[in-house]
Amino acid sequence: MSMIEYDSPASFLGRLQQGRGAAVRRTATAPGAADAVYECVITDTRWDPQVDQRDGYLAGLVARLDLPLAPIQQHLVTYDGEDAEPVELALQVLALLPMVGRLDAAAVLRGYAADGPHWPTALEAIGDSGAMQLPAIWDGLADDVIAHRDDAQLAQDISCDTEPWTTFAQSQPWVRRIIDELRASRSPRSAGRDRIVFDFAEDPGLRNAAGWLPGIPQALHHLGPDALPHARTWIGSGDATLVAFGERGVAEVGDRGDAPMLLATLHRSRRQVRA
Repeated sequence: MSMIEYDSPASFLGRLQQGRGAAVRRTATAPGAADAVYECVITDTRWDPQVDQRDGYLAGLVARLDLPLAPIQQHLVTYDGEDAEPVELALQVLALLPMVGRLDAAAVLRGYAADGPHWPTALEAIGDSGAMQLPAIWDGLADDVIAHRDDAQLAQDISCDTEPWTTFAQSQPWVRRIIDELRASRSPRSAGRDRIVFDFAEDPGLRNAAGWLPGIPQALHHLGPDALPHARTWIGSGDATLVAFGERGVAEVGDRGDAPMLLATLHRSRRQVRA
């Protein structure tokens, strides 16, 4: 959870930091708009990245203002901390930009995914954004990633059930072998660690004042299909937080049988917006 305070809500930067539409309308005329957008991309002020998504908002501003990517690339190159969080939002923004015609972002993102210190975060951004569909991002990406790392490095960061690893495995024997070994090595002990995630999610006493438990959606995402039985149960629990966790999990890894449930969720959300 970010500890950075927002600028004054009356200021252009403050509105931009909070994702206000009023700031978007002012970007064409506000003094220093470009610097403010760069600051918001580079300095992540989201209070909880799991629920406060800002990548599409900022990518739209970068594209709208036709901003050069050099300041964002410089941030990626110069940051050498062990925590990936300070580069996460910048990588997510870069992953969206090629889909609105900014192919220069593809080159920056590809280079970081191949050789950057937090390359797994870059791959996660690619997998989550849909950028895998673009040849400028995808063609040869697996070869570039694997060429820079040995089996031990890959095994440390490969995710068995998420993109782009699952697609990499279809054409890369090394990745397929490592994923098979990781799945085979899952033990009762690892299943017990999974149980802890479910226990945390179901404990109301651990939630913040907004009724949310930061970090749990990400943990459930990494569990993949293993979390699906709980997700389906939570949707009918009547607990708003568990319903939200469940709907997100089913949307990510559910099957055709979950379609009626997801459609009902969509219709309910639309009614709430109209109300």
